[in-house]
Amino acid sequence: MRKSTVTRTVLIAMAVAFASPALAQRTEPPTPTSPPTGSTTDTTPRTLSFSDLDVNADGKVSKDEAAADARLTSHYAQVDRDGDGQVSEAEYAAGHQRTDTSTPP
Repeated sequence: MRKSTVTRTVLIAMAVAFASPALAQRTEPPTPTSPPTGSTTDTTPRTLSFSDLDVNADGKVSKDEAAADARLTSHYAQVDRDGDGQVSEAEYAAGHQRTDTSTPP
């Protein structure tokens, strides 16, 4: 009889030991944290410089290169004053001067 009591006590102790970590875990959901400030969630359109847009550094911004700037793309024909299908640095600068006082390039 003494052997079964010892065995039962050992089994109960083992069951408690294995169940304790599961019972000690948090049951409430973690509190939400706010997103970090200054992160990549900034959606403000950034004005790209001529050199940012002139990817192949040929001194001109093609329509393909202008695709990186939605404002330039929507006004490409107006900015391309000589109509050669390329925006030179002078045309780009003139387009920005016009847009500082009116609508985007």
